[in-house]
Amino acid sequence: MTKNSASTGIDRRTLVSGMAAASALGGVLSTTAQAQTTAAGGGFSFAACGDSRPMMYLPYKQGNPDLVELFVEMFGLVMPERVAEAVVKRDVKMIFDPATKELIEVIMPFMSKTEVMTLSVDQGWVTRATVEDVKLLPGVHREMFQLQGGDWVAREIVRDVKVGRAKFVVNSGDVVWWGNQGLSINDSPYWKRLNDTMLKQLPPPDNEMRAAGLEGRWFLSAGNHEVWGDPKIAGTLTPCRI
Repeated sequence: MTKNSASTGIDRRTLVSGMAAASALGGVLSTTAQAQTTAAGGGFSFAACGDSRPMMYLPYKQGNPDLVELFVEMFGLVMPERVAEAVVKRDVKMIFDPATKELIEVIMPFMSKTEVMTLSVDQGWVTRATVEDVKLLPGVHREMFQLQGGDWVAREIVRDVKVGRAKFVVNSGDVVWWGNQGLSINDSPYWKRLNDTMLKQLPPPDNEMRAAGLEGRWFLSAGNHEVWGDPKIAGTLTPCRI
């Protein structure tokens, strides 16, 4: 099915920005704030974060046609499918480990005609993303993303909740890449990773929180990545241990 920016409301700049606008710390802003709760008549401290998604999960081996189809589908968010297919075949270079045949690197276009993004892949996960302007700054690779940054933030937030510095977590959205590789925690690598690194690490709400009407430790607002490939946010609504 052909998709374009008119139907998705996403332009090319939004797509590539969404792929790599995260900082070297995973694009997550973590703060501690005070929230007044009228039910409890006092206040709760909470951790706030957002845009904590990992980049694409690509557990593919050499010769797997699904990998090309996945990139075509992604580029098809912002351009006609036929154009997306031509761009992927012409401009997206995939490098595989000669021994294991597993995908280890992807080189692809970025925001301008002279910018190139390089994705490092380990065990299916994009672990690092850099951008080089081959015309203006050849040889200079600007770091745009590190997977370990998001993992670090998740660990810090979980620790803050466990020791009582924060009662719960407020997330502004974009915690998964998209729904095209699975919607629920049972079939989505993104939701499963979120559950493993944060949700199931959080303790259940205590009596003070329940008295204030707070029945969980993690509260999410849907972002644009939650609806990519999942317009009805089935994944977001799938019960998890939160």
